[in-house]
Amino acid sequence: MSWASRAANNLLPLSRERDSLVKALHEWRYTGNFNDLEAPIEECELCDHPEIRYQFEIKNQLTGSSLLVGSECIHRFNIAATDEEGHTLDREATHQKVERDRRHLIEEARKRRVIRALVALAHLDTDFKILSFVDYFQTRGAFTPKQLVLLLWRLSKLGVDHNPRDFKLTIKRKREKAQLELLEEWQLEKLQPCLSESQKVYLKKHEDNS
Repeated sequence: MSWASRAANNLLPLSRERDSLVKALHEWRYTGNFNDLEAPIEECELCDHPEIRYQFEIKNQLTGSSLLVGSECIHRFNIAATDEEGHTLDREATHQKVERDRRHLIEEARKRRVIRALVALAHLDTDFKILSFVDYFQTRGAFTPKQLVLLLWRLSKLGVDHNPRDFKLTIKRKREKAQLELLEEWQLEKLQPCLSESQKVYLKKHEDNS
């Protein structure tokens, strides 16, 4: 069965239009409500695609019925989104809204993984002052070079499950740039997975000018 046939089977019974999938789709809108299941454990309620982690709600304007779908289905079936005032968005604006919401879910998931790793580290290392690191991270969403080197070293040493790519670096302030420039080679190697492309370019320029 094709994805269009599966979508018709799931969507038409919940729509005012019962014969044409194309016509029925005009009744539906992406509401802006979304959810992270934290694991790919559900199916898309529109096309039945498995292993959906991020769910996005679409709602029928005429029947009030709703479905939880993957973001790709919103794009594939050209389901329009609505803005905060309930106005229907065009295709490009809908695409931007869905992708913005998806990036938000991914970023929030990253932050939760970081916090879980910090809490796990605090349980194993009583000398680790977790609150100052958590407060800093929640304020800026990243760590200074000195903080990050210390964290990655302790996490690895104590065997705490973590993904270094989740731990972002901030060098927006002069003192943070100075910290980065003073790091030793082995410390910079530790930070490589945490660097953005622009940070890598900055560091390469600094090394070339040294």
